[in-house]
Amino acid sequence: MQPSRTPVFRRLAASLAAAVALLQGAAAGAQCSRPIVVPAAPTGFSMMVEGDAVRGIYPDWLRAVGRRIGCSFEFPVVPRARADQMFFEQHSADMLTPSSQTRERDGRAEFVHFYSLTPVLVTHQSVRGEIPRDVAGLLKDTKWRAAMVRRYSFGDEYQALLRELEAGGRVDYVADLEIVERMLRSGRVDFTILPASLMHSALLDGQAAQSAGEFRYHELRGLSPIRSGAYLSLRSLPQRDRELLREALGKAARDGSFRKSHEPYLPESVLRTDRFLSH
Repeated sequence: MQPSRTPVFRRLAASLAAAVALLQGAAAGAQCSRPIVVPAAPTGFSMMVEGDAVRGIYPDWLRAVGRRIGCSFEFPVVPRARADQMFFEQHSADMLTPSSQTRERDGRAEFVHFYSLTPVLVTHQSVRGEIPRDVAGLLKDTKWRAAMVRRYSFGDEYQALLRELEAGGRVDYVADLEIVERMLRSGRVDFTILPASLMHSALLDGQAAQSAGEFRYHELRGLSPIRSGAYLSLRSLPQRDRELLREALGKAARDGSFRKSHEPYLPESVLRTDRFLSH
């Protein structure tokens, strides 16, 4: 009798076939049902736009993660305010990144934590006088005026500070960081507040690269580290796609690849100001 015809062998072959089918099904299942829409608003080295081409820390890393799990990403180029509208209001975007976690946003989408960073006070070297070292001192010195990018959010404490500055008529909201840089250099405003890595990358990526050394970064007590990452849509994303992305992005944020995606763009001195996750 041939071994292939024995009952034991047939059972073993059937079990192996079932296992292979299961693995193939799992592999086939571990992919997104369609391309994932991620609005690309120019954000320093995080999101770099050249015509219709989008690259940078986040697009590079997302594409690498996507290749592992069978997902692709589309990056429509829009201003930051438009990116927020697409995601939170029109529900025509599936993911918003880079994005800081806030309580208000948590009620509207699912957050995936990539790393933590701390907003700092950024001034131009031409600023004279004593630099405020904490939020209370900044609010007290009413001569100090800010330029902030519209729709940027760096945590609940940042939002509370903005409301105080708005109440005193001390904030100019603008479309992007290049405008912030020009306003700081011209002396129209005295400061902005954002993570050092974001300002550093925006300066070096923009037309003001030669003036990057003119800016100063100051710790501002009263602003805690914030959790930054991505928001996944509860409206536009199928649940299966959202679960797949949550697991894959969370794992990749901890395996070191997210930090490595920063290294071609940012010096170690800037990277040390951020808190990356690990296993």
